[in-house]
Amino acid sequence: MPVIENSSYRASFPYSNAHFNTIYPSLMRQIPVLSYVRERVITLDGDFLDLDWSKVGSNKLLICVHGLEGNARKHYVAGMMKRFNTEGYDAVGMNLRGCSGEDNRFLSGYHSGKSDDLDFIVQRILNENHYKQIVIVGFSIGGNITLKYAGEQGQNIPKEVSHIITFSVPCDLVGCGYVFEESKNWFYLFQFLITLKRKARKKAKQFPRGFDLARVLKAKTFFQFDDAFTAPINGFVDAMDYYTKVGSIAYVNAIAVPTLLVNALDDTFLTPSCFPLKTAQTNPFFHLEMPRQGGHLGFMKPDTEGYLWTEHRAWAFVNGVVD
Repeated sequence: MPVIENSSYRASFPYSNAHFNTIYPSLMRQIPVLSYVRERVITLDGDFLDLDWSKVGSNKLLICVHGLEGNARKHYVAGMMKRFNTEGYDAVGMNLRGCSGEDNRFLSGYHSGKSDDLDFIVQRILNENHYKQIVIVGFSIGGNITLKYAGEQGQNIPKEVSHIITFSVPCDLVGCGYVFEESKNWFYLFQFLITLKRKARKKAKQFPRGFDLARVLKAKTFFQFDDAFTAPINGFVDAMDYYTKVGSIAYVNAIAVPTLLVNALDDTFLTPSCFPLKTAQTNPFFHLEMPRQGGHLGFMKPDTEGYLWTEHRAWAFVNGVVD
């Protein structure tokens, strides 16, 4: 049964504090140097996606999907790409719609379950390149998109996709929406809403009648923001409809490729429902690892090479190290 109860991650002081472990790497970690080449891809609906490539000349590829309000050059993406580059993999960071530094063309944009864009990118890469193996790594919301994609594909996932690996994933978006209203997460909620509302203001200039901007700007929770903005512009009835339909917790049972979900037990963003134990006990492809510590996309650990534990863990899983 692929429930990994004895994780190899151990947090030393001060990373034993979940908030410190979450915040420190995002502010203080030096971003690995990569020779990025940006490629703009036009989607089937006429929008665009920007891909950031770091190639070493390989027939194996790593695809990374970033988290909420992130981009493909965030430290956790760059670190993962460099780790796989050193092992002989080409790597590409997928910028979700509107996250590459330029607004996307439509009123609708990226959201927590927009797995069709990931599917499009995988298919396009396979059609235009020579890759014989693809590993997909998703972080936080990008992890939710990645798990949803894998579940939707099921047995039909391209044979070249050998492994799915995800970290700090809010699998149950309904539960996580509520947990962000707790005082322990007010700082993170405040920071996310600043950038999300900034994007909403820009969209309002592009599409003055697209949504109720005044209602969006009054939002003080994710539920309120997504109810006023994310859900209606992306075709959902309301926030609850959106969260229920795109949360990856409903899709992981159907995953049919070796998959690892690593969620730290002290991650303040997550609820108990984000640890799908029953699926890990019944689906031989789905591995759930639950370190006691790690924070949210933290997992700091002294490393003379400058890598996070997550980057070593992903590489180990690809090489068959489950426990």
